[in-house]
Amino acid sequence: MSRAQQMAIGLLLMALGGLKTWLHMGSIPMLALPTCTGKTVYIVSHQASWFEQAHCWGCYALLAGALFVIHASVCQVLKRRSVALITD
Repeated sequence: MSRAQQMAIGLLLMALGGLKTWLHMGSIPMLALPTCTGKTVYIVSHQASWFEQAHCWGCYALLAGALFVIHASVCQVLKRRSVALITD
């Protein structure tokens, strides 16, 4: 995988993860319980802590995207430095 592809995938993951986390933080904490009759009972829990409210798959996508971007950036810097050493 090229560095440009790594950077693009990382930025995409960061954007999607950030959007999902932002949407999740703005939603009402609610528990949906399906019943035997096919209906759903919704229970709103206003006592959710910040960690419980902020925790979703968006956090992991944001972190993975950041790691992709950092790895691609470090590899690019190391490649430029190795080329500069050869030409000096």
